[in-house]
Formats: sequence, structure tokens, C-alpha cells
Amino acid sequence: MPDSGLTHKPVRLVHLSDIHFGAEDVEALAAVEEFVSHVKPDGIIIAGDITQTGKRSQFEAARAWFDKLAYPVISAPGNHDTPVFHIPARVVAPFDRYERYMEGMDIVGQIRNFGDGHVRVSAINTARGFQGRMNWADGVIDLGDLDDALDRLSKGPEDAWRLLICHHPLNQPELAKITVETKRGDEALKRCAEAKVDAIITGHIHDAFTFPVSGVRRPMVQMGSGTLSTRLRSTRPSFCVIQFEGQRMMQDVVIIDRNGLEMRRNYDSDLNSEGGMVKGTQPAAAR
Repeated sequence: MPDSGLTHKPVRLVHLSDIHFGAEDVEALAAVEEFVSHVKPDGIIIAGDITQTGKRSQFEAARAWFDKLAYPVISAPGNHDTPVFHIPARVVAPFDRYERYMEGMDIVGQIRNFGDGHVRVSAINTARGFQGRMNWADGVIDLGDLDDALDRLSKGPEDAWRLLICHHPLNQPELAKITVETKRGDEALKRCAEAKVDAIITGHIHDAFTFPVSGVRRPMVQMGSGTLSTRLRSTRPSFCVIQFEGQRMMQDVVIIDRNGLEMRRNYDSDLNSEGGMVKGTQPAAAR
């Protein structure tokens, strides 16, 4: 982010993903509620996989919980947000339920500003109900949709932070327990860098991570939140907090343990010598 010399209001965003209502961890949700009421964030990002199988009852429970949080919620869908067991609907209208129940929160094709407008967020849908390869859960980038989102992000102040939400990481996070094969992900990373995106906000892995994107011409990171479900991989249920203070962006990972919450600083853009990474914390999944 270029230095405009202006002083901006600090912004704090809570980043959740992979809640999987239908397989949610009730204690983890309660911990998030308490945390949110205490820190009073400017907004809450939901990076997909809101439900487990895309059932109406799961979306109803999710929407009721999001409304209960009482802070602005913005979202993008994940691969589990299609009607998993209703094959015709999954093929013909995979995101009808998501769009209906997440109305006013879904920001695919839209833009949201936080603070005094210097944090700008848009989203794309990388999930598909059906695709021509074996693993329907993998991500796909529609480059036209991406270009539209990048155009929206570019129209703000020159010194704005620019964030793009999508469920799937665009390439493979280090030490992730699952393989990421996002179609056209490498090209998407190049276009994001050219459009001066600062961070790509994702999920899907079920373990929190952050890593600088290599092979692009400007600093850019991918950030993923953990899961709030019982479908654990390497870590306890977790979520992230992303903070902006002037030209500084920070990410904390919050691990939900039986004894309470443990917060770890994972990324700080002021640490130029480490590419922003706090030593010993990347990825959080490995700890």
C-alpha cells in the first residue's frame, strides 16, 4: 500500500471459514461469540463452507448465528455450500440456497469498505457444484469474474488496502494437509498482484495459514482461517483477526482450546526482513 501521508482509522476484521453448520463445534461458536462481543470488530469475513451439505436447515442455522453476532458480515461461498446430495440442483442451481439465505452478506460481485474507506474488500466464487474432473471440491477461477472484482477494488483511494475473498487458496499452502488444485490459480495470482491486491482471504484447509506469494512483482499474501467445525485436521478449532493500522497489516491466529483462547501473531507487514512472517508461526497448522 503506498504512503499517502494521511492518517486512517484503525480497522479490525474477524476472519472465519469452514464453519460447516451441520458439523459445527458448538463450543467453538460460543467462544467466537464471546470474542466478537469483546473486541467489537469493524466486520466479519466468512470465507466459505458455511454449511456441511448445503441443506436449508443448515443455512437457516448459519444465518441465525450470523445475525446474532450483531456486526457486519460479508461472505463468499465454498464447495460445501452447494446441495451436496441433491445432484440435479447441484448441477443446475448450485448456489440458489446460499444466495437466498446469505442475502445482504454475500459480496460476490460487490464491494465493501471499512474504516474511512481505506480497507476495500471484494469476493469471487471459486466453488462449483459440478465440474469436469474427479474432485468437485477443488477450486476454479473464472478470470472474467476475477477481473471484475479487481476493477471494483481499484476504484478506491490509491492508498487503500485491497482484499479479495475466495474460499480456495489460489495455490498450495506450505505444509497443508490437503492438496490444493485451483484451476487458473497461478494466472489469478499474477492478475491480483498487477491490480495491487494486498491479501487474498481464503479457507478450505481447516488450519490457519499465511504465506507471502512468490513470483509476483509486489508484496502480496494469502491468508487462510481455520475451521469452527468438528472436521479438524492439524489444529484445534481456530479463526483469525486481521488488523490495519495506517500502512501496517497484521494477522493473529486465535486457537480455541478447552482452557480458553490462545492468540498468536502470524503476520506483520512491518517485518520486511521476514516477508512479514513472524518467525516460528508459519504455518499455524504445523505447530
